Amino acid sequence: MALISGAIADRAKFGAWALFVPLWITVVYCPLAYMIWGGGLLSPGGALTAIFGQVIDFAGGAVVEISSGTAALVLALIVGQRHGFAKDPNHRPHNVPFIMLGAAILWFGWFGFNGGAATTAEQAGLIWVNTLVTPAAAMLSWLVTEKIRHGHPTSLGAASGVVAGLVAITPSCANISPVAAIGLGLVAGAACAVFVDLKYRFGLDDSLDVVGVHLGAGLIGTLALGFIALPVDGQGGGLFYGGGVQQLIAQTAAVVVTMLLSGLGTLVIGRAINKTIGFRVSHEAETAGVDLSEHAESAYAFGELGAGFNPLRSGSADPHGTAGNAVGQRAKEDSFA
Repeated sequence: MALISGAIADRAKFGAWALFVPLWITVVYCPLAYMIWGGGLLSPGGALTAIFGQVIDFAGGAVVEISSGTAALVLALIVGQRHGFAKDPNHRPHNVPFIMLGAAILWFGWFGFNGGAATTAEQAGLIWVNTLVTPAAAMLSWLVTEKIRHGHPTSLGAASGVVAGLVAITPSCANISPVAAIGLGLVAGAACAVFVDLKYRFGLDDSLDVVGVHLGAGLIGTLALGFIALPVDGQGGGLFYGGGVQQLIAQTAAVVVTMLLSGLGTLVIGRAINKTIGFRVSHEAETAGVDLSEHAESAYAFGELGAGFNPLRSGSADPHGTAGNAVGQRAKEDSFA
């Protein structure tokens, strides 16, 4: 849910989001998690497994990353672009050091995210090594791609590359070799660096690049198992290990089922909320900022702005009234000046 929220940041109503969360978890996430991990259609012995083969999704490439990335894509299309998308410089990240700190904390936490399901010390060791080398390789390939395409490697690119690598290794962390994990990271980092730029070409306002990074790297990591999955007891494995196309077919089936379930579920829930209570704040509230308009608070104090001061309540008994929004807009403009 945290991933999906990033795609519609800066313009969504908090009440609409609070309603979307339990509905989406119930309709999409829980059935999908059961389907792959809990004994359902794509689990060992499941009906689809008997047709397509056993899916590998050790830590959530399909269940977490592809499902949330698909939902982010659909919901961003339903909610629409922010005003001034691709033109407003204030849509850029406002605190790069915090981005780097967040990426570092996320990487550290991912060792538990991937390794928490390990059943042996040997398996945990393989997972931890792969969770180290894949993001490192993805970070480097993202920076190289960024340098070639835009002329400068950036800290934001480094952090994004790390996340792309973490996403890509999630489904395969216990099932590929460290050498293959490095290759996976190199591919995921370079590919996702290109994916995130496509939102401007197609007019998709994905605020935090959820689609480009999480859906993109989730697809790469999940499908890559069809090529680089290690054989189990000398049997199976990906194409590069002589295992044939069966594993690739199984991974493709998991991708299709995940995207269909998440896409259709998100479309129905998102459209229903948008047609009833509305998913998007007003133009005035968006201009003032959803921190102020939705929550009456600000992350930072600039002069009068900050703790104990809500410009949206100045001049109006209604915190969402026209006068309050006008004051909020003036205060925002003053802070930028």
